[in-house]
Amino acid sequence: MIKELIKTHAKVKERQNISLCTLFLVVLVILIIGCGKKENEIPAVHIPGIRAPITKILISPLAFDGAIVAVEGIAHDVKQEKSDGQDKTSTIFKLSDLQGNYINVSTPGKREIFEYDYLVVGGIYRRAQNLIEAQQIEIIVLEEK
Repeated sequence: MIKELIKTHAKVKERQNISLCTLFLVVLVILIIGCGKKENEIPAVHIPGIRAPITKILISPLAFDGAIVAVEGIAHDVKQEKSDGQDKTSTIFKLSDLQGNYINVSTPGKREIFEYDYLVVGGIYRRAQNLIEAQQIEIIVLEEK
C-alpha cells in the first residue's frame, strides 16, 4: 500500500513538473513575441504646452492669450521674411485644421517647412494677432514610404 502511494505521489509530482514546464514555455514564448513589437510613439510628445485644437483656441482666444500652447495642423502660405530694420529672418506661415480654421505662426530663423507639411507647433499664443510665437516645431511624417 505504501509503495502504491509513493508511486501515485511520484506520478502526480511528475505531472506537476510537466505542467510547470509547459507554463514556463508559454510565458517565455509570449515574452519573446511581445519584445519584437515596435513601440507606438505619440508624435511631438516632448513639446510643452496646453494641447488644444485650433477651433478651441479660436472660440475662446481670451482663455489662451499669453499661454503656452501645442497645436497641430497643416502648414499653408509658408514664407521667409526679414524683420523691420534688422538682418534677422523669420519663418511665417498659417497652421490650419481640416475645417479651414487657422492660426498664424511666426518663428525666428529659417526653417525647412514646406506647404502642406503636417506640424506640431509649441509656443506662446497672442490673441491680438491670432499668432503663435513658435518656440518648437516638429514635422510629423504621416506615411512612411
